[in-house]
Amino acid sequence: MIHKYAGEIQADINITPHMFRHSFATYLMEEDVNIRYIQKMLGHASITTTQIYTYVTTEKEKEILQTRHPRNKINIGYCSEVNL
Repeated sequence: MIHKYAGEIQADINITPHMFRHSFATYLMEEDVNIRYIQKMLGHASITTTQIYTYVTTEKEKEILQTRHPRNKINIGYCSEVNL
């Protein structure tokens, strides 16, 4: 069925069921779904398998660093009287 519809849209790549599975898992990760839930949905016995299977996009990594990194909570005021 996938090959039929891929042919109808004249896809330049070979679309497989695994691609849908991978896209689904990746989307869930990007939406901050707990990896344990993803593991259960995919039927993985090991969380390691789920971690390898999914990835976080570069944009999501940037967002996480910008919003959740502990360094963001540090407030260092500027002191003009410091002599170097």
